[in-house]
Amino acid sequence: MLKRIITIALTAVLAVAFLTSCGSSKSTTPAATGSLTTLVGDTPGVCDAVSFPFSVTHLEFIGYTLAGGGTGGGAGGGAVTTPINPGIASPPSIRINLGCLRDSTTVLNISPANVGTYDLANITLSEPQLTFYDPTILPPNPPTNTAQLTLSPLELKQIPISPSLVINKAQASVIQIDFDMRDMIQSISTDPTTGKLIVTGTPEITFTPITASGSQGQGFGDLDDLVGFVRSVTILPPGNTSLYNGSFALQLLSASISGPPLVTVNLNSSSQLYGFSELNQLVTDSFMEVDAYIDVDGNFVATSVENEYTEDPSSNTLALIGPVTSVTRDATSGNVTSFNLWMRDVEPTDPSVATLDTLCVVNVTGSTTYNYASRSADFAKFFNLPFGPSNITVGQEVVVHGQVTPATGAGVSGGPRVSATVAAGKVYDKLQTIQGSFSSLVQVGSDNKTGAFVFTP
Repeated sequence: MLKRIITIALTAVLAVAFLTSCGSSKSTTPAATGSLTTLVGDTPGVCDAVSFPFSVTHLEFIGYTLAGGGTGGGAGGGAVTTPINPGIASPPSIRINLGCLRDSTTVLNISPANVGTYDLANITLSEPQLTFYDPTILPPNPPTNTAQLTLSPLELKQIPISPSLVINKAQASVIQIDFDMRDMIQSISTDPTTGKLIVTGTPEITFTPITASGSQGQGFGDLDDLVGFVRSVTILPPGNTSLYNGSFALQLLSASISGPPLVTVNLNSSSQLYGFSELNQLVTDSFMEVDAYIDVDGNFVATSVENEYTEDPSSNTLALIGPVTSVTRDATSGNVTSFNLWMRDVEPTDPSVATLDTLCVVNVTGSTTYNYASRSADFAKFFNLPFGPSNITVGQEVVVHGQVTPATGAGVSGGPRVSATVAAGKVYDKLQTIQGSFSSLVQVGSDNKTGAFVFTP
Protein backbone atom coordinates (compact mmCIF):
# COMPACT_ATOMS: atom_id res chain seq x y z
CA MET A 1 0.00 0.00 0.00
CA LEU A 2 1.33 3.44 -0.90
CA LYS A 3 0.39 6.36 1.29
CA ARG A 4 -0.08 9.56 -0.76
CA ILE A 5 -0.15 13.11 0.51
CA ILE A 6 -1.46 16.35 -0.98
CA THR A 7 0.22 19.31 0.69
CA ILE A 8 -1.55 22.52 -0.26
CA ALA A 9 0.58 25.50 0.73
CA LEU A 10 -2.24 27.86 -0.25
CA THR A 11 -0.75 28.94 -3.57
CA ALA A 12 -2.32 28.93 -7.00
CA VAL A 13 0.55 26.92 -8.53
CA LEU A 14 2.33 24.07 -6.77
CA ALA A 15 5.79 22.74 -7.64
CA VAL A 16 5.99 19.06 -8.60
CA ALA A 17 8.76 16.87 -7.19
CA PHE A 18 10.61 14.57 -9.60
CA LEU A 19 12.28 11.52 -8.04
CA THR A 20 15.56 10.43 -9.62
CA SER A 21 17.68 7.38 -8.90
CA CYS A 22 21.42 7.56 -8.18
CA GLY A 23 23.55 7.40 -11.33
CA SER A 24 20.57 7.67 -13.66
CA SER A 25 19.02 10.57 -15.59
CA LYS A 26 15.68 8.78 -15.89
CA SER A 27 12.83 10.46 -14.00
CA THR A 28 9.42 9.21 -13.00
CA THR A 29 6.30 10.34 -14.85
CA PRO A 30 4.69 13.35 -13.13
CA ALA A 31 1.64 12.39 -11.10
CA ALA A 32 -1.72 12.86 -12.80
CA THR A 33 -3.63 15.82 -11.36
CA GLY A 34 -7.07 17.36 -11.11
CA SER A 35 -8.06 20.72 -9.64
CA LEU A 36 -9.17 21.34 -6.06
CA THR A 37 -11.08 24.36 -4.77
CA THR A 38 -11.03 24.70 -0.97
CA LEU A 39 -13.83 26.74 0.60
CA VAL A 40 -13.98 28.00 4.19
CA GLY A 41 -16.91 29.14 6.33
CA ASP A 42 -18.26 29.40 9.86
CA THR A 43 -21.51 28.46 11.52
CA PRO A 44 -22.87 31.42 13.56
CA GLY A 45 -21.07 31.68 16.89
CA VAL A 46 -21.15 33.75 20.05
CA CYS A 47 -23.31 36.83 19.40
CA ASP A 48 -21.03 39.45 20.96
CA ALA A 49 -17.79 38.15 19.40
CA VAL A 50 -17.20 40.86 16.80
CA SER A 51 -13.88 39.51 15.53
CA PHE A 52 -12.15 36.09 15.55
CA PRO A 53 -9.21 36.23 13.11
CA PHE A 54 -6.38 33.75 12.65
CA SER A 55 -4.06 32.54 9.90
CA VAL A 56 -4.02 29.18 8.13
CA THR A 57 -0.35 28.41 7.52
CA HIS A 58 -0.50 24.76 6.45
CA LEU A 59 -3.11 22.49 4.89
CA GLU A 60 -2.51 18.87 3.93
CA PHE A 61 -4.78 16.10 2.69
CA ILE A 62 -3.69 12.48 3.18
CA GLY A 63 -4.87 9.48 1.18
CA TYR A 64 -4.12 5.83 0.63
CA THR A 65 -3.77 4.17 -2.77
CA LEU A 66 -3.45 0.41 -3.25
CA ALA A 67 -0.71 -0.87 -5.53
CA GLY A 68 -3.30 -2.44 -7.81
CA GLY A 69 -4.95 0.88 -8.47
CA GLY A 70 -7.81 0.62 -6.00
CA THR A 71 -8.23 2.79 -2.93
CA GLY A 72 -8.49 2.10 0.75
CA GLY A 73 -8.49 3.98 4.00
CA GLY A 74 -7.18 3.83 7.50
CA ALA A 75 -3.77 4.28 9.05
CA GLY A 76 -2.05 1.54 7.07
CA GLY A 77 1.69 1.33 6.45
CA GLY A 78 3.64 2.03 3.30
CA ALA A 79 6.20 4.57 2.14
CA VAL A 80 5.34 8.25 2.33
CA THR A 81 5.75 10.13 -0.95
CA THR A 82 7.62 13.41 -1.22
CA PRO A 83 5.15 16.32 -0.82
CA ILE A 84 4.33 17.87 -4.17
CA ASN A 85 5.59 21.31 -3.08
CA PRO A 86 8.96 20.60 -1.42
CA GLY A 87 10.54 23.70 -2.94
CA ILE A 88 8.38 26.09 -0.92
CA ALA A 89 10.41 26.93 2.18
CA SER A 90 7.96 29.46 3.64
CA PRO A 91 4.33 28.69 2.74
CA PRO A 92 2.01 31.70 2.44
CA SER A 93 -0.21 32.62 5.36
CA ILE A 94 -3.92 33.08 4.60
CA ARG A 95 -5.73 35.28 7.12
CA ILE A 96 -9.42 34.65 7.74
CA ASN A 97 -11.85 36.16 10.23
CA LEU A 98 -14.73 34.03 11.46
CA GLY A 99 -16.55 37.26 12.32
CA CYS A 100 -16.71 37.98 8.57
CA LEU A 101 -17.81 34.44 7.71
CA ARG A 102 -20.88 34.12 9.92
CA ASP A 103 -23.14 31.77 8.00
CA SER A 104 -21.23 32.40 4.76
CA THR A 105 -18.39 30.94 2.70
CA THR A 106 -15.37 32.23 0.81
CA VAL A 107 -12.47 30.70 -1.13
CA LEU A 108 -9.36 29.65 0.77
CA ASN A 109 -7.38 28.15 -2.10
CA ILE A 110 -7.51 26.89 -5.69
CA SER A 111 -4.70 24.58 -6.83
CA PRO A 112 -3.76 21.38 -8.67
CA ALA A 113 -3.98 18.16 -6.64
CA ASN A 114 -2.71 14.64 -7.21
CA VAL A 115 -5.27 12.07 -8.36
CA GLY A 116 -6.34 9.83 -5.49
CA THR A 117 -8.73 9.30 -2.59
CA TYR A 118 -8.08 11.28 0.60
CA ASP A 119 -9.69 10.69 3.98
CA LEU A 120 -7.60 12.68 6.47
CA ALA A 121 -6.53 16.32 6.78
CA ASN A 122 -3.82 18.18 8.69
CA ILE A 123 -4.18 21.92 9.29
CA THR A 124 -2.10 24.47 11.20
CA LEU A 125 -3.46 27.75 12.59
CA SER A 126 -1.51 30.71 13.98
CA GLU A 127 -1.99 34.12 15.62
CA PRO A 128 -5.59 33.67 16.82
CA GLN A 129 -7.30 36.71 18.34
CA LEU A 130 -10.77 37.25 19.79
CA THR A 131 -12.57 40.55 20.41
CA PHE A 132 -15.95 41.03 22.10
CA TYR A 133 -18.38 43.92 21.93
CA ASP A 134 -18.80 45.26 25.48
CA PRO A 135 -21.46 47.98 25.90
CA THR A 136 -20.46 48.49 29.56
CA ILE A 137 -17.25 50.24 28.41
CA LEU A 138 -18.06 53.93 28.08
CA PRO A 139 -16.48 56.62 25.87
CA PRO A 140 -13.84 57.77 25.23
CA ASN A 141 -12.76 54.11 25.24
CA PRO A 142 -14.14 51.88 22.44
CA PRO A 143 -16.86 49.43 23.60
CA THR A 144 -14.73 46.39 22.78
CA ASN A 145 -12.79 43.91 24.89
CA THR A 146 -9.82 42.12 23.31
CA ALA A 147 -9.62 38.77 25.07
CA GLN A 148 -6.57 37.00 26.38
CA LEU A 149 -7.11 33.94 24.16
CA THR A 150 -5.58 30.50 24.50
CA LEU A 151 -6.53 28.35 21.50
CA SER A 152 -5.04 24.86 21.59
CA PRO A 153 -3.94 22.84 19.73
CA LEU A 154 -3.04 25.04 16.76
CA GLU A 155 -1.61 22.11 14.81
CA LEU A 156 -4.37 19.59 14.16
CA LYS A 157 -3.54 16.16 12.80
CA GLN A 158 -5.60 13.51 11.02
CA ILE A 159 -8.99 15.19 10.99
CA PRO A 160 -11.42 12.85 9.20
CA ILE A 161 -12.68 13.88 5.77
CA SER A 162 -16.22 12.58 5.45
CA PRO A 163 -17.01 11.30 2.92
CA SER A 164 -13.56 10.79 1.41
CA LEU A 165 -12.25 13.42 -1.02
CA VAL A 166 -11.78 11.97 -4.52
CA ILE A 167 -9.51 13.72 -7.03
CA ASN A 168 -9.96 12.54 -10.63
CA LYS A 169 -7.64 13.29 -13.52
CA ALA A 170 -8.36 16.60 -15.29
CA GLN A 171 -11.57 17.08 -13.27
CA ALA A 172 -12.65 19.63 -10.69
CA SER A 173 -13.22 18.82 -7.02
CA VAL A 174 -14.42 21.04 -4.17
CA ILE A 175 -14.06 20.65 -0.40
CA GLN A 176 -15.68 22.74 2.35
CA ILE A 177 -13.88 23.53 5.62
CA ASP A 178 -16.32 24.58 8.34
CA PHE A 179 -15.27 26.16 11.62
CA ASP A 180 -17.67 26.28 14.55
CA MET A 181 -17.00 29.41 16.61
CA ARG A 182 -19.63 28.58 19.23
CA ASP A 183 -18.15 25.16 20.06
CA MET A 184 -14.57 26.41 19.78
CA ILE A 185 -14.95 28.64 22.85
CA GLN A 186 -14.70 26.44 25.96
CA SER A 187 -14.61 28.98 28.81
CA ILE A 188 -14.89 32.75 29.38
CA SER A 189 -13.86 34.49 32.59
CA THR A 190 -12.94 38.05 33.58
CA ASP A 191 -9.72 39.23 35.21
CA PRO A 192 -11.04 41.09 38.29
CA THR A 193 -8.12 43.56 38.21
CA THR A 194 -7.98 44.55 34.53
CA GLY A 195 -11.47 43.61 33.37
CA LYS A 196 -9.92 41.75 30.42
CA LEU A 197 -11.72 38.63 29.28
CA ILE A 198 -9.79 35.36 29.58
CA VAL A 199 -10.89 32.81 26.98
CA THR A 200 -9.81 29.23 26.34
CA GLY A 201 -10.79 27.35 23.22
CA THR A 202 -10.26 24.26 21.10
CA PRO A 203 -10.52 24.35 17.28
CA GLU A 204 -13.63 22.64 15.95
CA ILE A 205 -13.25 21.91 12.24
CA THR A 206 -14.99 19.65 9.73
CA PHE A 207 -13.89 18.78 6.18
CA THR A 208 -16.68 17.89 3.76
CA PRO A 209 -16.28 17.28 0.01
CA ILE A 210 -19.03 18.81 -2.13
CA THR A 211 -20.57 16.66 -4.85
CA ALA A 212 -21.40 18.33 -8.16
CA SER A 213 -25.06 18.28 -9.13
CA GLY A 214 -25.74 18.68 -12.82
CA SER A 215 -29.52 18.61 -12.46
CA GLN A 216 -29.68 22.24 -11.32
CA GLY A 217 -27.06 23.36 -13.81
CA GLN A 218 -24.98 24.96 -11.09
CA GLY A 219 -22.35 22.32 -10.44
CA PHE A 220 -21.00 22.54 -6.89
CA GLY A 221 -23.54 25.07 -5.64
CA ASP A 222 -23.80 28.74 -4.76
CA LEU A 223 -21.42 31.17 -3.07
CA ASP A 224 -23.05 34.33 -1.75
CA ASP A 225 -21.33 37.66 -1.18
CA LEU A 226 -17.75 37.10 -2.29
CA VAL A 227 -16.00 40.35 -1.36
CA GLY A 228 -12.86 41.66 -3.04
CA PHE A 229 -11.41 44.00 -5.60
CA VAL A 230 -10.63 43.66 -9.30
CA ARG A 231 -7.05 42.84 -10.28
CA SER A 232 -7.57 42.44 -14.04
CA VAL A 233 -10.32 42.25 -16.67
CA THR A 234 -10.54 39.86 -19.65
CA ILE A 235 -12.69 40.98 -22.59
CA LEU A 236 -13.25 38.31 -25.23
CA PRO A 237 -12.94 39.28 -28.93
CA PRO A 238 -15.99 39.33 -31.23
CA GLY A 239 -17.04 35.95 -32.56
CA ASN A 240 -15.66 33.95 -29.64
CA THR A 241 -17.20 30.56 -28.97
CA SER A 242 -16.78 30.64 -25.20
CA LEU A 243 -19.69 29.90 -22.88
CA TYR A 244 -18.90 33.18 -21.15
CA ASN A 245 -18.95 36.86 -22.09
CA GLY A 246 -15.64 37.60 -20.38
CA SER A 247 -14.27 37.60 -16.87
CA PHE A 248 -12.40 39.50 -14.18
CA ALA A 249 -9.90 38.41 -11.54
CA LEU A 250 -11.22 39.03 -8.02
CA GLN A 251 -8.73 39.34 -5.14
CA LEU A 252 -10.11 37.82 -1.95
CA LEU A 253 -8.88 37.94 1.68
CA SER A 254 -6.45 40.78 1.02
CA ALA A 255 -5.49 40.88 4.73
CA SER A 256 -3.44 37.72 4.20
CA ILE A 257 0.30 38.10 4.69
CA SER A 258 1.05 36.60 1.26
CA GLY A 259 -0.60 34.63 -1.48
CA PRO A 260 -4.27 35.54 -0.91
CA PRO A 261 -6.67 33.65 -3.20
CA LEU A 262 -7.39 35.09 -6.64
CA VAL A 263 -10.61 33.91 -8.30
CA THR A 264 -11.56 34.26 -11.97
CA VAL A 265 -15.23 35.29 -12.09
CA ASN A 266 -16.90 34.51 -15.42
CA LEU A 267 -19.95 36.36 -16.74
CA ASN A 268 -22.66 34.88 -18.95
CA SER A 269 -25.91 36.17 -20.44
CA SER A 270 -27.74 35.49 -17.16
CA SER A 271 -25.35 37.43 -14.91
CA GLN A 272 -27.00 40.50 -13.35
CA LEU A 273 -24.69 43.52 -13.43
CA TYR A 274 -25.08 46.50 -11.09
CA GLY A 275 -22.91 49.60 -11.16
CA PHE A 276 -21.70 48.79 -14.69
CA SER A 277 -23.18 47.34 -17.88
CA GLU A 278 -20.10 46.25 -19.84
CA LEU A 279 -16.77 44.71 -18.84
CA ASN A 280 -14.86 47.55 -20.50
CA GLN A 281 -16.26 49.84 -17.78
CA LEU A 282 -14.47 47.88 -15.03
CA VAL A 283 -11.11 49.14 -13.81
CA THR A 284 -8.59 47.64 -11.42
CA ASP A 285 -9.20 48.29 -7.70
CA SER A 286 -12.98 48.28 -8.27
CA PHE A 287 -14.58 46.88 -5.10
CA MET A 288 -16.99 44.07 -5.92
CA GLU A 289 -19.58 41.97 -4.12
CA VAL A 290 -20.34 38.83 -6.12
CA ASP A 291 -22.92 36.04 -5.90
CA ALA A 292 -21.73 33.08 -7.96
CA TYR A 293 -21.83 29.33 -8.43
CA ILE A 294 -19.06 26.85 -9.20
CA ASP A 295 -19.91 24.85 -12.34
CA VAL A 296 -19.02 21.18 -12.92
CA ASP A 297 -15.69 22.22 -14.46
CA GLY A 298 -14.70 24.27 -11.41
CA ASN A 299 -15.37 27.66 -13.04
CA PHE A 300 -16.84 30.51 -10.99
CA VAL A 301 -19.89 31.92 -12.79
CA ALA A 302 -21.51 35.12 -11.50
CA THR A 303 -25.25 35.30 -10.95
CA SER A 304 -25.05 38.86 -9.55
CA VAL A 305 -22.19 41.38 -9.55
CA GLU A 306 -22.23 44.72 -7.71
CA ASN A 307 -19.50 47.20 -8.70
CA GLU A 308 -19.66 49.49 -5.68
CA TYR A 309 -16.67 51.83 -5.80
CA THR A 310 -13.17 52.25 -7.19
CA GLU A 311 -10.67 52.20 -4.35
CA ASP A 312 -7.48 54.25 -4.61
CA PRO A 313 -4.91 53.21 -1.98
CA SER A 314 -2.59 56.03 -3.08
CA SER A 315 -5.15 58.56 -1.79
CA ASN A 316 -6.28 56.40 1.18
CA THR A 317 -9.63 55.63 -0.49
CA LEU A 318 -10.63 52.20 0.80
CA ALA A 319 -13.61 49.94 1.53
CA LEU A 320 -14.27 49.50 5.27
CA ILE A 321 -16.49 46.59 6.32
CA GLY A 322 -17.96 45.85 9.72
CA PRO A 323 -20.76 46.46 12.23
CA VAL A 324 -22.03 49.85 13.41
CA THR A 325 -21.29 50.32 17.15
CA SER A 326 -22.82 53.76 17.80
CA VAL A 327 -24.75 56.44 15.90
CA THR A 328 -25.00 60.26 16.12
CA ARG A 329 -28.16 61.80 14.63
CA ASP A 330 -29.41 65.24 13.73
CA ALA A 331 -31.91 66.26 16.43
CA THR A 332 -34.37 67.72 13.91
CA SER A 333 -34.43 65.24 11.02
CA GLY A 334 -33.30 62.09 12.83
CA ASN A 335 -30.84 61.43 10.02
CA VAL A 336 -27.41 60.06 10.91
CA THR A 337 -24.56 62.59 10.79
CA SER A 338 -21.82 60.17 11.84
CA PHE A 339 -21.40 56.67 13.20
CA ASN A 340 -18.66 54.48 14.60
CA LEU A 341 -17.68 51.44 12.54
CA TRP A 342 -15.74 48.43 13.80
CA MET A 343 -13.28 47.80 10.93
CA ARG A 344 -13.43 44.01 10.75
CA ASP A 345 -12.25 44.01 7.13
CA VAL A 346 -10.55 46.59 4.90
CA GLU A 347 -10.24 46.16 1.13
CA PRO A 348 -7.55 46.49 -0.02
CA THR A 349 -5.88 46.14 3.36
CA ASP A 350 -3.53 48.98 4.35
CA PRO A 351 -2.52 48.76 8.04
CA SER A 352 -0.78 52.14 7.92
CA VAL A 353 -4.09 53.84 7.07
CA ALA A 354 -6.88 51.66 8.52
CA THR A 355 -5.98 49.21 11.28
CA LEU A 356 -8.07 46.05 11.36
CA ASP A 357 -10.21 45.49 14.45
CA THR A 358 -10.27 49.13 15.53
CA LEU A 359 -13.00 51.78 15.44
CA CYS A 360 -13.36 54.35 12.70
CA VAL A 361 -15.59 57.45 12.76
CA VAL A 362 -17.68 57.60 9.58
CA ASN A 363 -18.81 61.10 8.60
CA VAL A 364 -21.70 61.37 6.15
CA THR A 365 -22.96 64.39 4.22
CA GLY A 366 -25.84 65.23 1.94
CA SER A 367 -23.83 63.87 -1.01
CA THR A 368 -23.30 60.43 0.57
CA THR A 369 -25.27 57.78 -1.33
CA TYR A 370 -26.86 54.64 0.16
CA ASN A 371 -27.68 51.26 -1.35
CA TYR A 372 -28.07 47.54 -0.65
CA ALA A 373 -25.10 45.22 -1.14
CA SER A 374 -27.53 42.60 -2.51
CA ARG A 375 -29.36 44.69 -5.08
CA SER A 376 -31.20 41.72 -6.57
CA ALA A 377 -33.13 41.28 -3.29
CA ASP A 378 -34.76 44.73 -3.79
CA PHE A 379 -35.78 45.20 -0.16
CA ALA A 380 -37.34 48.60 -0.79
CA LYS A 381 -39.74 47.21 -3.41
CA PHE A 382 -40.70 43.84 -1.98
CA PHE A 383 -40.37 44.40 1.77
CA ASN A 384 -40.88 48.16 2.13
CA LEU A 385 -37.46 48.44 3.79
CA PRO A 386 -35.68 51.48 2.34
CA PHE A 387 -32.07 52.17 3.28
CA GLY A 388 -30.81 55.69 3.86
CA PRO A 389 -29.52 58.11 6.51
CA SER A 390 -32.56 57.52 8.72
CA ASN A 391 -32.22 53.72 8.68
CA ILE A 392 -28.68 53.16 10.00
CA THR A 393 -28.65 51.61 13.47
CA VAL A 394 -26.33 49.87 15.88
CA GLY A 395 -25.54 46.27 14.89
CA GLN A 396 -25.91 46.70 11.15
CA GLU A 397 -23.17 45.27 8.93
CA VAL A 398 -22.22 47.89 6.34
CA VAL A 399 -19.60 48.66 3.71
CA VAL A 400 -18.29 52.23 3.71
CA HIS A 401 -16.36 53.63 0.75
CA GLY A 402 -14.41 56.84 1.15
CA GLN A 403 -11.16 58.61 1.92
CA VAL A 404 -9.66 57.60 5.25
CA THR A 405 -7.70 59.89 7.59
CA PRO A 406 -5.50 57.59 9.71
CA ALA A 407 -5.67 57.53 13.50
CA THR A 408 -3.19 59.69 15.37
CA GLY A 409 -1.68 59.53 18.82
CA ALA A 410 -1.77 55.72 19.07
CA GLY A 411 1.08 54.54 21.21
CA VAL A 412 2.32 58.07 21.93
CA SER A 413 2.98 58.43 25.66
CA GLY A 414 0.72 61.06 27.16
CA GLY A 415 -0.73 62.07 23.79
CA PRO A 416 -4.46 61.92 23.06
CA ARG A 417 -5.63 59.21 20.69
CA VAL A 418 -7.78 60.31 17.77
CA SER A 419 -9.64 57.56 15.88
CA ALA A 420 -9.36 57.12 12.14
CA THR A 421 -12.08 58.96 10.23
CA VAL A 422 -13.57 58.49 6.78
CA ALA A 423 -15.51 60.87 4.57
CA ALA A 424 -18.14 58.45 3.25
CA GLY A 425 -18.87 58.58 -0.45
CA LYS A 426 -21.09 55.48 -0.42
CA VAL A 427 -22.59 53.30 2.29
CA TYR A 428 -23.91 49.81 1.49
CA ASP A 429 -26.14 47.75 3.77
CA LYS A 430 -25.08 44.08 3.77
CA LEU A 431 -27.19 40.99 4.19
CA GLN A 432 -26.46 39.47 7.58
CA THR A 433 -27.48 36.74 9.99
CA ILE A 434 -28.99 38.08 13.21
CA GLN A 435 -29.04 35.83 16.26
CA GLY A 436 -31.27 36.35 19.25
CA SER A 437 -34.14 35.04 21.30
CA PHE A 438 -37.87 34.59 20.78
CA SER A 439 -39.49 36.96 23.27
CA SER A 440 -43.25 36.80 22.75
CA LEU A 441 -45.91 35.94 20.19
CA VAL A 442 -47.80 38.91 18.75
CA GLN A 443 -50.24 37.44 16.23
CA VAL A 444 -50.99 34.13 14.48
CA GLY A 445 -52.79 34.01 11.14
CA SER A 446 -55.55 31.54 10.32
CA ASP A 447 -53.10 29.51 8.22
CA ASN A 448 -50.85 29.08 11.29
CA LYS A 449 -47.93 30.39 9.23
CA THR A 450 -48.35 34.12 8.91
CA GLY A 451 -48.23 36.47 11.89
CA ALA A 452 -45.62 38.18 14.04
CA PHE A 453 -43.41 37.67 17.07
CA VAL A 454 -41.05 39.80 19.12
CA PHE A 455 -37.36 38.98 18.55
CA THR A 456 -34.57 40.21 20.82
CA PRO A 457 -31.13 40.33 19.08
